[in-house]
Amino acid sequence: MKEIQQKNPFFYEWNSENYWKAIQMRRLVLRYPIGKDYSQDDFYNEKNEIFIGIFDEIWGCLGSISLKKIDFKTLKMRQFAVHPLFQNKGLGSEIVRFAEQWALENKIQTIELHARKTAISFYENLKYDVIGKEFMEVGLIHSKMIKQL
Repeated sequence: MKEIQQKNPFFYEWNSENYWKAIQMRRLVLRYPIGKDYSQDDFYNEKNEIFIGIFDEIWGCLGSISLKKIDFKTLKMRQFAVHPLFQNKGLGSEIVRFAEQWALENKIQTIELHARKTAISFYENLKYDVIGKEFMEVGLIHSKMIKQL
């Protein structure tokens, strides 16, 4: 596999070419393994979110995250995924740190998320705390996690 040069995360727009590259990668990582896909409503409901990703000319979307404003001081991190070929290379942490820095610059105080059980240790390494009990979402065990910035 051709190694990629480390790329920086950047913002991209809903319904852009990069958005659809990210959707393709998210399907591969988040949806197809659990036998699901996105609906047209899922795409429409994301139109006001903030999108951050890392892209490559050959591989497309390497990693992506969306941020949904809950209120003036809270964001919900959603649909976070890193392409399987690029996991455990620091790209995911880089995307999260970029999102956190942007949040701080925009006076956001809290980021929350629903983490799949398999991803909890990743978020704990980034100083997110589990809040409350486990719950089912999209057929998988999740935990609510939160970080005060």
